[in-house]
Formats: sequence, C-alpha cells, structure tokens
Amino acid sequence: METTEASRLREPLLNWRRLLLARESSVVIVLVLLCIALIFSPARDTFYSRQNIQNMLLQIALLAIFSIGETLVIITAGIDLSLGSLIAFSGMVLAMTATHLPPTIAVPTAIVVALAVSLLIGAVHALLIGKLRLPAFVVTLASLTILRSQAQLMNGQLPVPISKYPFLINLANGQLFKGTLFAVPIPAVLLLIIAIAAHFILTRTRVGRYLYSLGGNEQATRLSGVNILGVLLFAYCASAFLGGVAGILYAGYGQQGDPQNGLGYELNAVAAAVIGGANLMGGEGSVIGTVLGACLLQMILSAINLTINNPTLWQGTVVGGVLLVAVLVTAIQQRKSRS
Repeated sequence: METTEASRLREPLLNWRRLLLARESSVVIVLVLLCIALIFSPARDTFYSRQNIQNMLLQIALLAIFSIGETLVIITAGIDLSLGSLIAFSGMVLAMTATHLPPTIAVPTAIVVALAVSLLIGAVHALLIGKLRLPAFVVTLASLTILRSQAQLMNGQLPVPISKYPFLINLANGQLFKGTLFAVPIPAVLLLIIAIAAHFILTRTRVGRYLYSLGGNEQATRLSGVNILGVLLFAYCASAFLGGVAGILYAGYGQQGDPQNGLGYELNAVAAAVIGGANLMGGEGSVIGTVLGACLLQMILSAINLTINNPTLWQGTVVGGVLLVAVLVTAIQQRKSRS
C-alpha cells in the first residue's frame, strides 16, 4: 500500500522532470531568458518596438515554414541541403511564369507551376535516394548548386519584378487585423496552418509513424513491410513543397524573383530543426520544437542586427555556433538517456 502511494506521489514529479528536460521546454526557457536580457540592453526600445516585433513575426514565419519541411526529412535520417537554392529557383519560376502570361491567369498559374516544379524536385531527390540508394547529402548538395545556377541563368542573373501583382506582394507583406493591436502577418497565419497539419501528420497518422520508424531503424522498418520509397517520397516532396511555398513568399516579400534569395538558408533550416530537438541521426524531431527553434534563432539574429556593428558579417558565425551547441546538447542528452 505504501509503495503504491509513494509511486502516485512520484508520478507528478517524474512528469514535471520529463517536461523540464524536453527540448521544447529548454528552448522556451532560453527564449524567456533572452527576452529578459534584452530588457536591460541598449537596444531594448528598438527591439520591443511594435514595428520590430511585427518584422520578427514575419521572419520567424518565413523561416519556420521551410524548416518544418527540413524537419520531416531529418526525422527519416536524411537531410535536404537544397532548400536555400530552391527558394531562389521557385521564386524565379513564379516571376518568370507570371510575366509571360495574361494578367487574368498569371498569378494562380504561376503559383501552381512554382509549387509543381518544387514537388517534382522533391520527387527526384526521393527517387535518387530511395531507389538508387545515393546519399541524401550528396544528392541535395548537387541540387543546391544546380538550382542556384539555373535560377541565375533564367534572366541573366537579374531579378524579375513582380510589383504589378498585388496579390503576391500582399501574401508576404500583408497583415490580418492591420492597424490594430492584434495585427498578424499573413505568413504567420500560413505557418499556423502548415504547423497544425504537419503536427497532425507526425503524431496521428501512419505516415508519421513510418517517418520516425525509418529514421530510428531503416532495416527493421523495411522488414516490417513498410514502403520505404513511399515514405521518402512523402518526406522529400513535403520538404520541397514547403521550400516552394517559402520561395513564393520571399519573392512577394522582395517584390521580385531574385536568384540571390535564400543564400545559406539551408543551414538556418537545419539549425532551427536541431535547436528544436531534431536528431541528425534520425528518429527524433517535432513541429513544435522546430517552430520554437526558428523563434529562438530569429530572435538572436534580430538582437545581433540591433546591437552589433556589421551584423551580416556575424550571422554565419552565430548560426553555425548555435547549430554546434544544439548538436552538442543533443549528444549529451542521448548519453544521459543511455546511462
């Protein structure tokens, strides 16, 4: 009887301990500490200004959208290094398609074409990795260079303006409840929809279970009769599709398809996913963690922009450093769980 009573008393404590040790909780704690620290910084008024908060929400949404796709791939023990170039390529496809069509059908057709091309790229990645057994690192690294080159060749390395298509501009720069205290960037609303859908797939569907199973033990998953190629097709097509969505939004944000868009963003996507608890060895990761990781990464970058001279020169150092720390924390947590 005493043992049963003691176990009942310990259970809430164990639940709280698991909650505090979860990566998502750790990221939330760091976010809170960062917010408190910025209150005492010289950049406090600028950082907490309404305009900067709105801009951060927009940048977090843009980063988190394609980082969720990266997370799905990382869960399978893969990686997608092509996302930065895909953002530029899909934005250029959007702009080039729109400018060569009649105004009445330009925007919807351009969006469909950009997303369809992105899905095709994801399918090619999956086939090369799943069917021909090529390393994901090599396949997507090659795609990174090919897509960047093709984006530059489309219009002689020059951007393609889309300022005459207000829908595309508003899609990236518009706000719900504009002019009120509760104004929300439209990309943040899109992120919410995408995050809910991705979270549901990962936690409530067979495909989600297969993604984790494949990343945890590919051989056991194969022997259990799971269609490995089908799972990889879903992961890489979803990643490329969300990269295409981000490409459309970045083109609208800058009011042009730009072959220089997305430079280095694949590292940001990996960093956001790993900060949020995704394991580069596969089998671990969550949508909530990735969104929190994107929040933390973007807040750090915003703080750098406001407090350091020549912030663009430091961004690579910060992103790389944060990624290294996140991987180190994951390794330490794994060792503790095994002991």
